[in-house]
Amino acid sequence: MAVVRRGTSADVIAASEVVFLADAARAVDPPIEEHARARTTHRLGDPRTFFFVAEHHGRIIGSAAGMSGRLDGGLGEAIPGLCHVSMVAVLPELWGQGIGRQLLAALVDEARDRGYERVQLFTQADNTRGHALYERLGFSRTGEVAVSGDNEPIVHYLRPLRP
Repeated sequence: MAVVRRGTSADVIAASEVVFLADAARAVDPPIEEHARARTTHRLGDPRTFFFVAEHHGRIIGSAAGMSGRLDGGLGEAIPGLCHVSMVAVLPELWGQGIGRQLLAALVDEARDRGYERVQLFTQADNTRGHALYERLGFSRTGEVAVSGDNEPIVHYLRPLRP
């Protein structure tokens, strides 16, 4: 059974590897390795990011990160009350065991504790496994569609945290 805990700076490399492996397993065209790993490591190591890891026998097997939602596709000013969820990933051989649900539930609880009023995420339009997870946890599609930095169509989900 996986134990979910807050991630620390000591977990950044292992959590980045999980994100990379999960993205590569899902993608038709796997990401360019150095670029994908560097981007993920940088984002997880950013002091404005909080994240959780799932661990089993001392091995990091999953991660999920949160940060303030920002204007201009994440490059602008923080949007008050909005937490952006990113890098929800589990090692592919462990998909379907509820680890992603545990990670995302912990992240949503932390976002609420930090005073966020709503959480958002974007995911690939063809990520049916992710869509089912997010919808089971109370996220709703907004209808907003964009294109990721990797030129993939992505869809927007939102979940209120306060009544």
